[in-house]
Amino acid sequence: MRIMHVLKHAVRGNGHVHVAVDLACAQADAGHDVTFASARGSYDDLLREHGVRVVDVPEATGGPAAVRSGWALLRLAHRTRPEIMHAHMMSSAVLAYPVAKVTGAVLVTTVHNSFDAHSNLMRLGKVVVAVSEAERQALITKGFPPRKVVAVLNGAARSPRESLPLDDIGPLARPCVLSLSGIHPRKAVGDIISAFAEVHPEFPDWHLNVVGWGPEREALEARVADLSLTDSVHFMGSTLTPKPLLEAADVFASASLADPCPLTTTEARAAGCAIVATSVGGVPEVLDRGRAGQLVPPQDPPAMAAAFRRLMGDPAELAAWQDRARKGSEYLTVERVAADYEQVYRSVL
Repeated sequence: MRIMHVLKHAVRGNGHVHVAVDLACAQADAGHDVTFASARGSYDDLLREHGVRVVDVPEATGGPAAVRSGWALLRLAHRTRPEIMHAHMMSSAVLAYPVAKVTGAVLVTTVHNSFDAHSNLMRLGKVVVAVSEAERQALITKGFPPRKVVAVLNGAARSPRESLPLDDIGPLARPCVLSLSGIHPRKAVGDIISAFAEVHPEFPDWHLNVVGWGPEREALEARVADLSLTDSVHFMGSTLTPKPLLEAADVFASASLADPCPLTTTEARAAGCAIVATSVGGVPEVLDRGRAGQLVPPQDPPAMAAAFRRLMGDPAELAAWQDRARKGSEYLTVERVAADYEQVYRSVL
């Protein structure tokens, strides 16, 4: 198949980008002709190593820039003749729609965040992919036609990105809880800190390692200082290669208020972390409805603290939940995701 992935940008630290990069690499490895069209790429070398054609398309920042981007995409499509154009962002769907019409390609869109105000634009695709069944139901509730929305559960285990040179941000302080996400309101990292602060007096040798970046970091660092937890809560920054940290962590925690299907939770399962996560979006599906990780309500630090307490206080309990996370995690591999998308493509060709 001739496939073109279209994104506004391909900057690190963005789940949309990681899904597209993983998928493009896996498809090229499987023998497909794959083009990756975006601006500001963080993974261009990796994509090329897997045989993906990487083309810089000017970012559509509005007005004249959008016109330039559209013409560049049209010229590229005329050269490469994709059968599938796969858009991962709202602006890329708008740009790809007329190009697909002119060139005869089929437009597929993936909605990575149904809560985005502009997600309705993704219905431009002949088929719309939701990253979990929960997301599929959310899109149907928003008015997407059920017949054209399919679910492909995200997965990032055995990602091609794992082969990148180690982006070392230092070792974890252990034993530990690990948070790995953007540090912004939707991810509610502050709730993890609150839960950890509740149990810390009982388990003073435990640490919380916060990996990621975002606008709330300074405020949360100040809060940690006010709680006198600076020796136990560590803000480590972001990394392109989180797998070694996940494999070293004891517990993985996510307090998201909304999460269609977080890649980090799929990676945490494959790494064998005991997982405590809020029951939102596609998280229950990733955690096998609570069999592979403990689910707690969002915005409920005491519930998360209770789960931490059980894991920190009982080595057998901790080991049991780590084993439960690993079992069945092979379903969350990039290879399975690529196979599911191939079925989607073939259904519309």
